[in-house]
Amino acid sequence: MVSVNTNLDNFSYWEILSSIFGDYLSDYVYTATGIFRRMMPPVCPECGMAMNYNGYNTYGKIGLGSVKIGRYICPCCGGTSEEERDFWEKLKGEFSGVINRITQLMRLHHVSYQGISDIMELIYPQGKDTIFN
Repeated sequence: MVSVNTNLDNFSYWEILSSIFGDYLSDYVYTATGIFRRMMPPVCPECGMAMNYNGYNTYGKIGLGSVKIGRYICPCCGGTSEEERDFWEKLKGEFSGVINRITQLMRLHHVSYQGISDIMELIYPQGKDTIFN
């Protein structure tokens, strides 16, 4: 099976992804299968040999999404490494901040807890009641 890699310049969601991945150097790629990794694997921090691609780890937040982060293994010493996932942690934090701000504004305008719960279920369904007790 053929795997096609795309770079951020020719990906159809360039504007959105560039704001997310903009802090990373141009030697990273977001593959067609959704894996964020370097185009050329890094060198092993233990022995200095070039590492090999070794799949990915998936990180996610229920109801928000997930991301696949590339991982590597050293063919000589067996050491492992993974790409940084700071962008994912930043996105989750920003999303939580927006949700918290929306909730605070609704309380400021005297929306009932039941009303907040109903509205938040439309925006970010969580499957359990976390606002209204």
